[in-house]
Amino acid sequence: MSAEKLGTRYAKSLFLEATEKAVLDKVFADLNLLQNTLNASKDLRAVFNSPVIKSYKKEAITKQIFSGKINPITENFLQVVIQQGRDAFLKDIIVAFTKMYNEKNGISEVNVTTAIPLDAASEQKIADFIKATSGNPNVKINKKVDAAIAGGFIVDFGGKIYDNSVRYKLNKIKKEISLN
Repeated sequence: MSAEKLGTRYAKSLFLEATEKAVLDKVFADLNLLQNTLNASKDLRAVFNSPVIKSYKKEAITKQIFSGKINPITENFLQVVIQQGRDAFLKDIIVAFTKMYNEKNGISEVNVTTAIPLDAASEQKIADFIKATSGNPNVKINKKVDAAIAGGFIVDFGGKIYDNSVRYKLNKIKKEISLN
């Protein structure tokens, strides 16, 4: 089974339980906390990805870190994922859950890469474009600054990439010149 399918299957299970018990927003916040913790801790990522570390040790570690900080539903779900040996797929589960959460709440998520920090006016133009394109009333913009694009922007939305960067345009010109 692919990581994406596995992530979707587990995320759907958690999503349905969280919706049923009316704690969807809390579980979403918990998963964001878990994702941020994993992103911030190379050691914790190594623990989850290690096939050598036994599941009972992983359970103990997660209880120490998250006990009392996350909803019991999220905590139990995390323990089940570890017991079933699916902890290496946590990132895929969180991505799938976030997608379901965004769909339910009418949120379009977009990644924007710019050479310099995005100003408020440009951010609003992008948000308006995404609202009009997706039909969703809410837009979440994940901003990233990458000086290597030299200028312009790259928008990743809905599986499509809109590349209006100076780097892309220069590479396009370079290809045209090399073909002539």
